[in-house]
Amino acid sequence: MSISPIAPIIPLLSPLTPISAENSLNISLDGSAQKAGPDFSKFLTDALGQVNALQKNADTASLQLATGQVDDLSSVMVALEKASLSLSLTVATRDKVLDAYNQIMRMQI
Repeated sequence: MSISPIAPIIPLLSPLTPISAENSLNISLDGSAQKAGPDFSKFLTDALGQVNALQKNADTASLQLATGQVDDLSSVMVALEKASLSLSLTVATRDKVLDAYNQIMRMQI
């Protein structure tokens, strides 16, 4: 008898891959671990690079608006809001990670 998995309710969760033996660490007989999935540091670096690119795009758009090179105010506002939201999400994520780290450090062994 096989049990089928439950489909995700939120569409954002659908691109996530479930944890399986292929996605976990492979441990050999000598005790060394080899990564089978994507590198977390690369993911984090790419995400911070995207936030930085949005900030630079917003700065460029606001400078172009100030010099009169842009006629469409809405595109500048969209760029500024994207930058603001991405930065606030990054700060909130950092705060959650630091909170989790502090909770782990307060654990008694």
